[in-house]
Amino acid sequence: MLKTSEKTNRGTATAPALGLVFLSGFAALVYQVLWMKQIGLLFGNTSHAASATLASFFLGLAAGSWALGSRVSTATNPMRTYAWLELGIAATALLYYGIMALYHAIYPAIYQAVGTGGSLTVIRFALSLLLVFPPAFCMGGTIPALGQWMVREKSSFGKTAALMYGVNTLGAASGAVFAGFFLPLWIGFNATCALAISVSVAVALVAFRLPRAAVVNGTSELAATPVDAPAETVSRQERRRMEREGKRPKAVSIQAVSAAPQASGRGVILCLSFLSGFGVLALEVLWTRLFSQVLENSVYTFAAILVVVLVCLAIGALISSFVARLRFPPILVLTMLLLAGGGAVLATPPAFLALTNGMQIISSAGSWGGYVLLIFRSAFLVIGPSAILLGTVFPYLMKVEERHLQSAGLSLGKLAAANTIGAVLGALLCGFLMLDWLGIWRGMQLVAVIYLFAALILPLGWDARSLVTKAACGLALLLGLVLPKPGNMPLMSADPLSSVEETLIEAWEGGDCTVSVTESERGRAIRINSHYSLGSTGAYMQEKFQADLPLFAYPESESVFFLGVGTGITAGSALGPIHANVKRIVACELVPEVITAAKKHMTDFRGFDTTGGLFTDPRATVLIEDGRHHLMATNESFDIINSDLFVPFRSGAGSLYSREHFEAARERLTPQGVFVQWLPLYQLTEYEFSIIAKTMIGVFGEVTMWRHNFQPGDEVVALIGRRAGQALPASAIDSSADKLFAVSGKDHRDIQHLSLPLNPQTILLFYCGNLTEARTLFAGYPENTDDRPVIEYMAPRTYRSSGAGASPWFTGARFADLVGKVHALCPPGKDPHLANRSSEDRRLPLAGQALHRARIAEAAADIPATVGAWEEFVTEWTDR
Repeated sequence: MLKTSEKTNRGTATAPALGLVFLSGFAALVYQVLWMKQIGLLFGNTSHAASATLASFFLGLAAGSWALGSRVSTATNPMRTYAWLELGIAATALLYYGIMALYHAIYPAIYQAVGTGGSLTVIRFALSLLLVFPPAFCMGGTIPALGQWMVREKSSFGKTAALMYGVNTLGAASGAVFAGFFLPLWIGFNATCALAISVSVAVALVAFRLPRAAVVNGTSELAATPVDAPAETVSRQERRRMEREGKRPKAVSIQAVSAAPQASGRGVILCLSFLSGFGVLALEVLWTRLFSQVLENSVYTFAAILVVVLVCLAIGALISSFVARLRFPPILVLTMLLLAGGGAVLATPPAFLALTNGMQIISSAGSWGGYVLLIFRSAFLVIGPSAILLGTVFPYLMKVEERHLQSAGLSLGKLAAANTIGAVLGALLCGFLMLDWLGIWRGMQLVAVIYLFAALILPLGWDARSLVTKAACGLALLLGLVLPKPGNMPLMSADPLSSVEETLIEAWEGGDCTVSVTESERGRAIRINSHYSLGSTGAYMQEKFQADLPLFAYPESESVFFLGVGTGITAGSALGPIHANVKRIVACELVPEVITAAKKHMTDFRGFDTTGGLFTDPRATVLIEDGRHHLMATNESFDIINSDLFVPFRSGAGSLYSREHFEAARERLTPQGVFVQWLPLYQLTEYEFSIIAKTMIGVFGEVTMWRHNFQPGDEVVALIGRRAGQALPASAIDSSADKLFAVSGKDHRDIQHLSLPLNPQTILLFYCGNLTEARTLFAGYPENTDDRPVIEYMAPRTYRSSGAGASPWFTGARFADLVGKVHALCPPGKDPHLANRSSEDRRLPLAGQALHRARIAEAAADIPATVGAWEEFVTEWTDR
């Protein structure tokens, strides 16, 4: 028994202990978010690499819960044990950085020796275990240790354990908010991790000062209800009645209560713990995929979904803590919770389709903050009921566990271990098998049916209430098998910006995303998650030019690396006969289903192979791999590294504009090689463009800028970096006659229908200037790094702000003004990059600038300005 003074101390310390539970959850989620991010940058952002990290983390939690749960049950001071575990988390988190530095040194050699495939996945998993398992193991023991300290009576185990889980999960939700929305942008990932370590240390120091538990023969002794009590709990009314009758409730040690434990039922509790973890994590994967079809998929989108899930699970745990105080048969309550949760999951698809008007993209004309609130609202409405109800199941199992309780720490450890193993299997099986085999809708139906089946087979009595509950479970299970029609539900949404009707040809629901092939009068397109277009046959010439431009500018190039495959049109263009020097192409694509789609639907579009033989030409190698990761780890060098267009505000895209990525690309260039980074100015502000330019200028000895087109509002540019400043090769081509012919008989009214000759000489029409010589224009901007991913966290905000008219894109006159400033600081006639070109060639960039301004004036219906710019273009173009 606890002494009175000890009980008083413990009682007054309960609130601080719950504060520790909250902060522990906060720090744990921050660690998880940061580790997933950092290890993803090292191992690649593929689903296999992410799964290896996730599995390592959850296995560490499970092992820690199981092993340390039994240890704390015999601890002389569980709170001190908890404090040491928090210090262990902080210490192993610090070691993580030293190990990561070592991994960065040895991982390229491992990658080069093993290559891609299953062996690399196994090695990644082993390395992830060494990194993540130690701190996760310590985390797994924290809740059992605190539970051993906080639970004072057997009858309070259920409500106290559920309360702990609720508070801990609320802490995790707050960690997800700060780590997902603010801290990486404010202070960077390293400082955020240091903050989490500081929280762990502070929690440990406070825990050391809290009172210890009572000890009897080396084992914490808890008060329990008598073995012969009529129910698992003895209510206040029952206690008063027994006292009036002179039958004071006995307080016996928990060891006495469990002298004849009811072994039957413990296996059921562990199985249900496993099921709860499996179902919730599988559903989290499905819910995230569901909303990725209708949201912009920025880093904030995924953080918001995670926060909603965690908050709902916390609410469910707090509800369980309240229900555990009520005098209802626990098995009956558990059955009803499983029934309600399974039913809510079945209702999720129709609720989602109703909210999104049949899977239409959720949009808002307001600010970024308004859009984030809209995401939270939509997610709460769709998944809130399911997540809250399912969130009650595992915490309420603590109430059911009271009958078998021997030690709070031991029970918490075992149940948490089973739950965590279920969670990791749910996430992995859903991501790798369920989505691929069943898809989103059938996968959700399967999880609901599993919950309903579990409710049906739980052992209830034969009273009327139990029979009615059983009948309801059976009916719900039957309806769950019969009513849903997954085959009739949409897989993707229509593009709201498209004015033509599209037909879905084929779709794949893979571990990373949903990939679809559609066709319209404009051609055939490949999309990711409904609205992220990877290109189409309708943009064949534009995509082809992304390969042609650098190969025209540097025609002696023999080896080309493409970061991103998409439709395959760009990479395949390098194999064309006009680029006869090309002898080797390596193309990396992150999503395997994109390769499948391109092979199947782009190699025979109306009898034409739009990929140019990319998948059959012996000169080409197509890898299913993270392109950034491959460049970091391979030892192969290339004459050209061509990095595709990426939507800047999408989650993960910002890492492709980071200093570390540019440095890795620089190291993979041959001495004469160039790195090409394409940028969509219609999705960037001047601020974001300047950050990327500043970052590249800091890495490469020379950075030049080239335009892709002259269309106002749709401008695309390429920033081309070289190891050191080096002039373009001279061109022996004389295009004077062709240039004159192209504008003969033309005036400003023909500006949109010009057919200009393109070759290694005239490609300078697209040259915008030498950014290295004009570096002072970008002096006041920050760099984008892996530690401070400014682009990834700022781009979604400015993208949403553009809807409110607050943040214009860097197109039209704004971009033209930048080109003018660059020319003022480094005129084409004095540009060292053009030193080997003739004076006639050095006038071509001025012609390009004039042509762009003519197009801008034409779009604004400014005829005098159009005529003036047109005449300037003709003068510079023809070298008059």
